[in-house]
Amino acid sequence: MKFKTSAIALAVAGTVAAPVAVQAGADEIYASARVGIWNVDQGADNDQWDVRSFSSRFGAKGETDLGNGMSGFGRYEWDVDFNNDLGEDDISVRHRYVGLKGGFGSITLGQTYHTFYNFAVGPTDIPWWHSGYAMVNYRSRTDNAVTYAGGTGAFNFGASMYMTPDAEEEDIDQIEVGASFGIGDITIGGAIQTTASDTAQGSAGNDEDILGLVVSGINFGPVSMGFGYQQQDDDDSFLVHLDVNSFYYHGEFLSVDATDQDRVSHTFGYTLGLGRKTTMYFELNDIDNDTGNSDDDRTAIMAVLKYDII
Repeated sequence: MKFKTSAIALAVAGTVAAPVAVQAGADEIYASARVGIWNVDQGADNDQWDVRSFSSRFGAKGETDLGNGMSGFGRYEWDVDFNNDLGEDDISVRHRYVGLKGGFGSITLGQTYHTFYNFAVGPTDIPWWHSGYAMVNYRSRTDNAVTYAGGTGAFNFGASMYMTPDAEEEDIDQIEVGASFGIGDITIGGAIQTTASDTAQGSAGNDEDILGLVVSGINFGPVSMGFGYQQQDDDDSFLVHLDVNSFYYHGEFLSVDATDQDRVSHTFGYTLGLGRKTTMYFELNDIDNDTGNSDDDRTAIMAVLKYDII
């Protein structure tokens, strides 16, 4: 029944998107299939091999010139994984937003990457899959937000407000403010995430503000480096990312004060371009949760073939 419901939903998505292809051009409709083999070893005889989808997607996006230097834009993107054995056999939304942009900057409403991600996470969120396991706050796509973004020259800034109906009856539940500055190839960015209510957030699980800092684009010959730091209350995390041609290393180091844990995540990856629309990527990820129990640790190996259908 779930598969049948998902298939119907996908057909409806295609029907809704079809007029966009006619009006805005075929490049505004896109689909990417990402299927691979992976092995996850979590100890205690929990060692599994699987062939599954890794965020295969289908979407539609467009932009229209409104005149006077302004444009309207929008996007809808669905995750179309069908991993029945993992309980992931339904379509879910990755992006849904609309906005306006012009000389004033841009205003975006809906679900997508917002200010904290854009300035404090995104610049070093490079791995295809294994990222955010040992960070104070891995803020990815979020909903119920209004974001303003602007800038001039090498300086960019943004702010987001989250408004979700809740028992606290507050107009604004969370605020994010961020900025970045470019010096040659190097970009220095930072953001603060705060909350207006007694909401659990971040690794500390309280309503304390979260600070994130990122330095990216540090180049030495074939080596490109990026560093990140996040802090909340007495918790902090450090991140390092290295690219060498098509190889990369991504390390995250989290210190959680309440449980006196120093969680560590190491990811080694390689991206192989096979030709037009076709890519393979490989990742090895090892997580040490620092609980004193090796069964709580995890090692994952994956090889994924990505084909951009449209």
